[in-house]
Amino acid sequence: MVRRTKKEFSEYNQYHDRPFPLKWGTAYAMDELVKGIKENEKNATKSIKSFDQMTREEIDDVLSEAFLKNKKVSIQLNTRDNMGRLLESIEGGFYGEAYEDYFVCENRKFKWEDIRHIHILDQDKWFKVSVFDLSTKKPLSKKINKPEVELIKDETYQDFYEE
Repeated sequence: MVRRTKKEFSEYNQYHDRPFPLKWGTAYAMDELVKGIKENEKNATKSIKSFDQMTREEIDDVLSEAFLKNKKVSIQLNTRDNMGRLLESIEGGFYGEAYEDYFVCENRKFKWEDIRHIHILDQDKWFKVSVFDLSTKKPLSKKINKPEVELIKDETYQDFYEE
């Protein structure tokens, strides 16, 4: 039978081993660090396309169409970030609340003079489903042949009573 001894670290030459959380804490934070670096890089390299400045009448036309057809809009503001880039567009529904100085979209007020561009978002219909892989032109799934519904009459089946 093999005897095992308790493993102990004895300090020597004035060396003191750090406790476990201090020693290995950075190893577990690497994933968060890498994600943070990638997110910062993505924010630093993003490029937002600048649309043409619209007049108040053009903005009114787009908003009225969005309201009448119940469609969402994308709003680009004239506001810029600290690096001089335009901010990302704001998307939402317009439900007809407009005043002399501002209009409301998704419970947020927008002054008319702050709007650079606004356009209606084209949304895909739920029933437009692609059955082909566009890169290979092959069907995504094989057609499943299901038998048609068959009328089954058993001992529990009763006809409807006709008067």
